[in-house]
Order: sequence, then structure tokens, then C-alpha cells
Amino acid sequence: MLFDQELRAIGLRKSEITIYTYLLENGLSTPPQIAKATNIARSNCYNILQDLKHKGLILEQIKAKRKAYIASDPDALLRSIEQKKEVISRILPDLRGLYTVQKNKPKIQFYEGFEQVKEIYWQSTKTDKLLALGSTKHITDNDPAFFAQYQEEIKNRGVILQDLLTNPSQAVGINETQRILKGLYDMRVLPEKYKDFPTDLLIWNNNIALITLQEPIFGTVITNQLLAQTFRYIFEIIWEVSKGS
Repeated sequence: MLFDQELRAIGLRKSEITIYTYLLENGLSTPPQIAKATNIARSNCYNILQDLKHKGLILEQIKAKRKAYIASDPDALLRSIEQKKEVISRILPDLRGLYTVQKNKPKIQFYEGFEQVKEIYWQSTKTDKLLALGSTKHITDNDPAFFAQYQEEIKNRGVILQDLLTNPSQAVGINETQRILKGLYDMRVLPEKYKDFPTDLLIWNNNIALITLQEPIFGTVITNQLLAQTFRYIFEIIWEVSKGS
């Protein structure tokens, strides 16, 4: 199926997708029919059907005194996600309480691969002001669509972005980011002798993110008020000696 990857992205296993899409296409079916058509062992098929039923994606009925199953309307997928969001919203304050760290003791998190590193960028939009130093060129080379979405999120949240760019990256800053962010964006360019480098440094709230944008791509987020303040001072020093846009 063309949308297997999308269904896996919302939490369905491969075997669940196989049975769910079978029921969407074929309607009311008994477990033996489903097992035979999908080549999934009957004992395993029963367990998968119960999981799909629990998720609200299929319904159980009686057909000739035997249990049979039919797919719910696909809107059930959206309802399932909304229910999860409601549950998370209720417990989020308690989870944040567990997430706090001892005063002045840095909390360090590691992210491997560009898909995980994207989460760092999304986190950095949850602030009033974001400081960035590095190569937007390498971000756009990795995933231009993601970088466009990231800038739109910054704009939608009203985040002020102060950007120190390498020379090869200033074209992106001037042409693309200024067009999207307008008055929210201020940039300066590092002295020309400092060539482009495949890294990015982000500073927001009490967080410092150190990201490499060449394989192997990885990121580290350090959360500590004192360290973040020190990095802000360093950023401001570099900002003062760099040229404006």
C-alpha cells in the first residue's frame, strides 16, 4: 500500500496495517478468512484483531454464530489520535514535574540522525527569542521542505530570531528567511575568513543545542541556566564584531 509508511508513522504495526487495510477493502470477515488472505498465523491474527478493536479501528460482529470483524470508518484514525492528545494533555503537567532537574546541574540529551535532530529545532521554537549560529545551507541541503516548515513555525509563534550566518549561508538568510519572518528576523554574517561549517548552535531559554549536519548527523541539548547565559554572552560578543545584513 502506498500509505503503509504513513500508517506506521501514527503507531500501527505492519501486521495491523495488513489486517486493517484488508478489512477496509473486503468488509465483514471472520478470523480464518483474514488469516488465510493475509498469510498471518491464525493465533497471531486473533491478537492483532483485538489490538485493532481496542484502538477503535475495527468493530466485532456475529456472523453465523461466529465472530467477524469489519473496519470502522477511517475517521476513527483521527479520533484515536485526538483521544491520545487529550490523555497526554491531562498528564502533561505531572510529566513536566518529573522532567525538572536539580538546580545548576546540567541535563543533557542526545539525538541521533536527522529525524531525531528535527525535534531539537521544533523545541527551539518554544521561546520568545532564539539565537542561532551556523550553517542554514546545510539544513536546506538535508531537507529544504523541513527548513521551510521550521521558519513558518517560528513566524506563527512570533519568535524573534537573531541569526549569525556563515558567508555561504547568507543567501538563504537574506532571500528566504527574511521574506518569511520579516521584522522577526535579524541577521549578521561572520567574517569572510570563517568558512562554512556543517554545524548549528541554537540558544533559547535555558537550552543550548549543538548540532552536526554532516553524516553522522547528531545533536546534543544541554539544559542549564548558567551555561545558557554564558553562551548568550559569547553570542553577543560575536554579534558585535560581525557585519549586518
